Amino acid sequence: MEVAKKLKLQSQRFHEKEMSWKVQEQIEEIKLKDRGHLRLKEWTKRNHYEKSMKDLRKQYEKYFTIKRVDGRSLTCEQFVNQFEIPDIPCIIANTVDDWNVEKYWTFEKLYQLYKETSFKVGEDDKGKKLRMPFKNFLEYLVYNKDDSPLYLFESSLEDMKDGGADMIGRFKLHKYFSEDLLALVGEKHRPPYRWFLVGPQRSGTTVHIDPLMTSAWNTSLQGHKLWVLFPPDIPKCVVKAKGLAAKRLIDPVDLDESIDYFMSALPKLIEQEGADNLKIIMGIQGPGDTIFVPGGWWHAVLNLDNTIAITQNFMSINNFDKTWRSVRDERPKFSKRLLQVFQEQRSDLYERALKLDEIDKNQLRVLRLANPLSSDESTGSSSSSSSSSSSSSSSSDDDN
Repeated sequence: MEVAKKLKLQSQRFHEKEMSWKVQEQIEEIKLKDRGHLRLKEWTKRNHYEKSMKDLRKQYEKYFTIKRVDGRSLTCEQFVNQFEIPDIPCIIANTVDDWNVEKYWTFEKLYQLYKETSFKVGEDDKGKKLRMPFKNFLEYLVYNKDDSPLYLFESSLEDMKDGGADMIGRFKLHKYFSEDLLALVGEKHRPPYRWFLVGPQRSGTTVHIDPLMTSAWNTSLQGHKLWVLFPPDIPKCVVKAKGLAAKRLIDPVDLDESIDYFMSALPKLIEQEGADNLKIIMGIQGPGDTIFVPGGWWHAVLNLDNTIAITQNFMSINNFDKTWRSVRDERPKFSKRLLQVFQEQRSDLYERALKLDEIDKNQLRVLRLANPLSSDESTGSSSSSSSSSSSSSSSSDDDN
């Protein structure tokens, strides 16, 4: 009941001693599908519910070096020159003044507006989305004591029949991120890029790079998030602490969930590698803050309390080169469609993409001449995707 009072939830369902049997049964069914390797009792075995998030926050304060700026005074030109072009993360404060947060983005208002709407809270081993009504998920959020709770992470708002489009219309696209070149292909053809997030305390995402080398913005509407970021030149095996697990300096289980990464793996990683060598950047994102994550930066996030957020990935002229190369190599069919759209609508981008393809082909030829056997083995797949995407023809078989 204390949680419900703090979140100002009015319905009696949030002020009982525990969640209803109906919701508990639905949650257990989803848990078994979402993390099939865990038995139900293992969701609480580490007792993270009893641990202080304030103490965890204090533990990392010395690494809170992310640049903070004020959205009420930061110009678009300043953002581009100081952060986007040089690929530097930042937190921009005061970015939701025109979002009507109290009208649309509190836990109670979302309950009133979307209580019957089903959102994604996980997926099974085959990638099938696991959904539940928002009223049931909110009940779980209030009562759960899981170490790493389920996380509402919805990407298909525009396809939802019961309110998704309304939700999209209720937040404003920040002036710093108004350009998104992937939008040229249309909503139906582009990869997922927008997410509505409701994260219970202790939920989060473990270390990753965002898809297709896109940059991202994440706006917190309620609650606080702990972020850790590593620049692109820090190897994957390092940021994911695989070496520490191999040496048995940490339990490999500590790499599976965000809460375990921050509580166990990251402290040991800093101790072994050194914060300066890791080039670690950390910070707290609070209500009204928007964090900018440049493409290619490793990052992990932990919800220090119950949170509501919106996040989007984007391709702008300033991250065009690395995003195009990633799209070309990872989504060859989609890249053909995108290239055709560039040819039809943005000839400058079309020429730039072709030039990047030619540069990469020439570099590949040099590598093959220098070492024909190893270059064939290590770059053959990249070569085939590069050549296939250099054509301006499109394919009806979308790679999304």
